[in-house]
Amino acid sequence: MKGIITKDLLGLKQVGLTMGILMLFYLFLGFMNMKDSGAGLGYFSIMALVINVMVPLSCAGYDEQCDWDVFGASLPVSKSKIVACRYLVNLMVMAFTTLVVFVANMIFAAFGGTPTGILGYLVPILLTVMYVAIMTPVIYKFGVQKSRFIIIAVMILPSLLIAGLGMFMANNADEESSMFIDSLDKLSSVPVVPVVIGATVIVAAVYTLSMLLSMRIYNRKEL
Repeated sequence: MKGIITKDLLGLKQVGLTMGILMLFYLFLGFMNMKDSGAGLGYFSIMALVINVMVPLSCAGYDEQCDWDVFGASLPVSKSKIVACRYLVNLMVMAFTTLVVFVANMIFAAFGGTPTGILGYLVPILLTVMYVAIMTPVIYKFGVQKSRFIIIAVMILPSLLIAGLGMFMANNADEESSMFIDSLDKLSSVPVVPVVIGATVIVAAVYTLSMLLSMRIYNRKEL
């Protein structure tokens, strides 16, 4: 399994320059908006999401180009372990991008920016894990080329819903603003720690189910 993980990490060297440029670009945008903690962390979170999405796509893409699945079938490693290695690599990269966001936010605060709270870290991380959990079985099922369109659609739909909600609230500014403020007041009374723990458990369960689904798909796949 160590060799399979090393194979994926070495494959990521091919897109390392692209990921590095994207990371610097979004970090630059974040620091340019350091007085606004929401905007600054927003750019950091986008950077983490983009890189975390690139990893499973890139790994699967190189495997397809090299017909690695055929070679992997001859190894004394089960298909389930091969899938587990991919999920572990995804977690390793997500841990790395989370560390980058954390360090950037500390530098952000040291230079006079407005640091974010713990929820500012956890919410983007949990959303990213959920997104990777959704897209990885799709890649195993349909392959990289077809999956790109599905993944783009999954990314666009929430954006459209948020944009539509924003337009709706803008057209009903007074009424919606009061409702929104009331909702915030209710949320502020909810204990944060149990909610965070509950959300983390749910996301961990979804990621585990995603891995089991990917294992089932890959085990049934004809190589």
